[in-house]
Amino acid sequence: MSFDSLSRRSVASGRETVIALAIFAVCYGAVLFVTPFERNAYAFNNFVVLMTPLAIAAAGTTLVLITGGFDLSVAGTISLANVVAATTMAKYPSMLWLVIIGVIAMGLLVGLINGLLIVKVGLQSLAVTLGAFIVLTGIALVILPAPGGEVPESYALALVDPIGVLPVAAIVLAVLAVAWWLFSTSPIGVSAFAIGADRQAARMSGIKVDGVEVLCYTLAGGLYAAAGLYLTAITASGDPNSGRPFLLTCFAAMALGLVGFKGGSGSAVAAMLGAGSLIALPKLLFAAGVEDFWSGALQGVVIILALALPILGRRMSAARAASSASPTARTAVAVQASSTQNPEKVAR
Repeated sequence: MSFDSLSRRSVASGRETVIALAIFAVCYGAVLFVTPFERNAYAFNNFVVLMTPLAIAAAGTTLVLITGGFDLSVAGTISLANVVAATTMAKYPSMLWLVIIGVIAMGLLVGLINGLLIVKVGLQSLAVTLGAFIVLTGIALVILPAPGGEVPESYALALVDPIGVLPVAAIVLAVLAVAWWLFSTSPIGVSAFAIGADRQAARMSGIKVDGVEVLCYTLAGGLYAAAGLYLTAITASGDPNSGRPFLLTCFAAMALGLVGFKGGSGSAVAAMLGAGSLIALPKLLFAAGVEDFWSGALQGVVIILALALPILGRRMSAARAASSASPTARTAVAVQASSTQNPEKVAR
């Protein structure tokens, strides 16, 4: 398995990113069309701010999925990061940056432990990360039994308020998109795609499979913690259950971003766009007068349709390729299929 072939696999996610961008453009464009009060810089800033924690978390989960793993610890890590930040920032305002670094380091440690248990010990990723989610949520409840805490106003405004007309959240997402591009085109990122596509072939190619997998889980934990920090800036408080909604919405965002759940394909940028689509859908359904109890069902239908798009595209491409093949090629394929089904008849 050559490096060039692996590079082509890692950058092939551009098609999914384009489709995810089209889905987001349709969803957000529809919101702007039906709700005039969303057509201003203030509303746009609020929209980007709301999608940012989910986009960061979805980017982290993408790192795990491309290697063929699964991570449910996203919700617990976000909850713990949220309550730790909300209970320490106000007490130590002069040590704000130290608290931020400490929270991200805590997320990296959680991801590292997950990775070691899964890769080195050989436990199932679903079981390990589900257990981590339960443990982390329990620790968050011990630290902050009920919603409360606070953060310095300067911290919240620095991440929520725009710089002129440019949302700070958009800058954060742009930096994350560049970081993903650098990762996905690096030898480590290419190796991660190769592991998800064919673990045994990747190992035989000389890729350090265990190390790459552990690194992806570790980085994912750090991104979950970063999502919790951004959520803290939005709410300006802590809640031990603040991460629970991310348990489902994170994977829904990746579905809308067409991230492959079987490993070997996907893009964090597409997952971030999926997060934007997921934030836009409730706004669109509310503006259309859809009742709340139908909103979830319709979101599910949209997600399923989004997942079906690349499959339909591949089938249509295969059908066009078959129809454009020369008569000689089609005859050869038919003869080969006939010989496979009736070898004795062909021998006679």
